[in-house]
Amino acid sequence: MLTKRMFPPLSNKNVYRRVFGGSPHAELLQRFADNVENMSNGRVKIEVLPDGAVVGTHQILDAVNKGLVEMGFAWTHFWTGKNPAAGLFSAPLSGAGTGLDQLGHLSWMMQGEGKDLYKELYQKKIGFDVVAFQAIPDGREALGWFKKPIKSMAEFRKLKFRSPPGLPGQAYTEIGVSVVSMPGVEIMPAAERGVIDAGEWINPAADLALGFHDIFKFYSLQGLHQAIDVGDIYINGKVWRKMPKDLQAIIEVAAKASVIESLTFFVKANSEALQILLTEKGVTLFDAPSDYPPQFVKAANTVIERYMTDKPFFKKCGAVDAQVRRPGRALQGGDLEAVPAHGRSRPEGAQIKTGKRLSPWLFP
Repeated sequence: MLTKRMFPPLSNKNVYRRVFGGSPHAELLQRFADNVENMSNGRVKIEVLPDGAVVGTHQILDAVNKGLVEMGFAWTHFWTGKNPAAGLFSAPLSGAGTGLDQLGHLSWMMQGEGKDLYKELYQKKIGFDVVAFQAIPDGREALGWFKKPIKSMAEFRKLKFRSPPGLPGQAYTEIGVSVVSMPGVEIMPAAERGVIDAGEWINPAADLALGFHDIFKFYSLQGLHQAIDVGDIYINGKVWRKMPKDLQAIIEVAAKASVIESLTFFVKANSEALQILLTEKGVTLFDAPSDYPPQFVKAANTVIERYMTDKPFFKKCGAVDAQVRRPGRALQGGDLEAVPAHGRSRPEGAQIKTGKRLSPWLFP
């Protein structure tokens, strides 16, 4: 997504945000842009354009760092290849990496030590001159889309599955799932060509916008790979340091406002999208295989422990908070094995109730 920003003494420059036109994230970023423009009385203007307008998905952070664009949007776990601890800030394996759920993670980031570790990750460990803000929480994520229901992990392992990059993909690989990682814009073309047999993206609202239902008709909400998922806004460090303090504060406050707006947005949007998928698009929900949770948690623990042993900064991030649970706790205050299959992690607002009609406001 491309934007233009104007504030003295800088000239107009391109600003890139990686999302898709018409997606929930595009709408939420537009709201962020509008808030920034209004609060700055027009001194900062952001125009939102589609993914790929300047650089590819996985070049966004580098482009912001180099000053090719002033700003960008992506998810921190996309940069796990630069430092594995990146996954702990966006996709920590259903809480296995930090023991927190989505709300607990945001508290850790906004009120605890997560904020400083996040800054250390980007500026010291990755070594980029960027200022990052978590802005669009969109977890929890669904397990994914299939052409027919899978009844066991043995069936799952026969499929080529689109998985997120980073820790989730590594956990799936650990349990023998054939993982294919690709940007969101490439998922549907890959499915049409048979490059993948199944896949996931984010949640019902985002998945509906991407068009999964055109190819896959069976959907499981009970994913454990991303109980936490938060989109980031990046600003080039040189640009940030030249901005007046009041404009810096406006962007920071707008990012915090976006967190609250996104949390409430997806409760409603997921519920409405799920109704459309089930009543208009011919989609059928099914429960994840009963052997999926224990196998995934075991694999997640293996991946986490490997990095905790070999990567000091990863261990620092994963163990910094005194309230952190042991790996394998998917929900705050409860053990995964005690959670019934139908109640395990599902996207915000996507809770299912019995009866013929789904309420437009279904809280988890």
